[in-house]
Amino acid sequence: MLATAKNYDVICLQMRNYLPMQENPMQQETICFTDKVKGIIACGAPIKPKLDQFIPQLFNFRLLALRWLTQQPDIDILHFLDHAYPSIEVLQNSPRLAVLSENILFALRCNSRVIQNMVAGENTTSEKLAEEFATAPMSTYEQFFGALAMSIPDYSIFKVISDFSHASLYIEFILIAAVLINEEKLEVSDETINELAFLIADAAQEYTAIATQIGILPTRSKSLASNTFNTSVHSVEDNLLSELGLADFALNFSNGN
Repeated sequence: MLATAKNYDVICLQMRNYLPMQENPMQQETICFTDKVKGIIACGAPIKPKLDQFIPQLFNFRLLALRWLTQQPDIDILHFLDHAYPSIEVLQNSPRLAVLSENILFALRCNSRVIQNMVAGENTTSEKLAEEFATAPMSTYEQFFGALAMSIPDYSIFKVISDFSHASLYIEFILIAAVLINEEKLEVSDETINELAFLIADAAQEYTAIATQIGILPTRSKSLASNTFNTSVHSVEDNLLSELGLADFALNFSNGN
């Protein structure tokens, strides 16, 4: 069973699993978001250029979903996220998606390990999340990274933080893409599946390496990331809570160098 503790890279997936059947203000937003993901993976073109263009929309939807979820008194967000995992684990039953699913599970384990270290010692509850979101400013992708660039004069540090966030968003996109391919029997080429497998493996490696670089993970995790995911030739390639703390990590990283 995949560890589910405090893993926020499944938010968009679980919104897609849950919202289309529910009458609420996020329903149409979720359907529109899912249709855009389908369009990217089913168009037959290389994924990465289109994904890079889509990242701002993914970021915005993630934050919008988090804020909406924490405002729903009948939804326990941590319990809500746990329900995403059956649709992930069933990917292992598809021979065509075997390597992609292996890399997805590795990426989510990387994410969980990082988040657990970031919130170590904290008693995270749905109520606490709701309180934090009630006071946190609602930003778009452009506003968030614009403000971050203004607050961090050293571009190399800004780049590290930006790459860390983008790696998390890559993981989230490919997770949704794989579930859509499997559940909706989308017609995608083997080349597309291979690219998705490579991209998520690369994102997981970068996510873990940066977490090690800025002190979230112990050094030994870096070699683990390099040796665990599947990079065979047959399968070439947080989360607002993590982003809310990135400025502090940048300051510590800057002071330590």
